[in-house]
Amino acid sequence: MRNAKLERTIIVITILFINICLLIPVWQSARNSQLRWELAQSEKQLKEKEEQKMVLNASIAKKTTPEYLIEQAAVQNIVFKQIDAQVSALVAKQGDGNGKGQL
Repeated sequence: MRNAKLERTIIVITILFINICLLIPVWQSARNSQLRWELAQSEKQLKEKEEQKMVLNASIAKKTTPEYLIEQAAVQNIVFKQIDAQVSALVAKQGDGNGKGQL
């Protein structure tokens, strides 16, 4: 009777060990698939962020062009005036040398 219990215990332990050994590759495969999917999602987000950055840079570049500034000045009724070189030189000379001008 003792041998029968020992044999049954060994058989159950062997079956559990075999099941665990079969489960490990399946688990690894599932985990690898999940990691590949997450990597693909991260690459997709990175690509989208790069595209957004390029769109923003293009928008900034467009809004700093003289043509755009003139167009916006016309829409907002802003008038540009030429600054005389003498006036700008006078303002520059009145500074005290440390970046603080006195008017």
